[in-house]
Amino acid sequence: MNPTLTPQTEATQAHGGAQDAVVIPVLAEQAHLDMVREHTGTVRVRKVVHEVHAPLTAQGYREVVETTRVPVNQVVQATEAPREVDGLLVIPVYEERLVRQLVLVEEIHVRRRREPFEHSTGAALRREEVVVERLDAASGQWLAEKS
Repeated sequence: MNPTLTPQTEATQAHGGAQDAVVIPVLAEQAHLDMVREHTGTVRVRKVVHEVHAPLTAQGYREVVETTRVPVNQVVQATEAPREVDGLLVIPVYEERLVRQLVLVEEIHVRRRREPFEHSTGAALRREEVVVERLDAASGQWLAEKS
């Protein structure tokens, strides 16, 4: 092979003629991919709600208000507003008398205290479960998938 010859001139010389040209086709393969949608099965998802009965216990308190009337009957110079002393609300009650005396007739003492209590009852609680099933083509039955 002569390094100065081109592939065209080599092909011409191989066939013995100066003007006989041989055409060599160049081929390339191309792949073409088509996708076809195919039904392979049916799935359904169901939600099942279960009711569970459970006991409930609540702890709390209730406030109880006790009032006590405390007679005082004491002459005073001026009125005072209600006051609180160690958790006790003291409400003074006044009366004017004919001689223009201001008399503290009584005090009403109001005490609040808390009493604890416990209450028990039952309640229905709901719990959801999801079931995934696949249709068996052979039997026509819905079969639950294992989770």
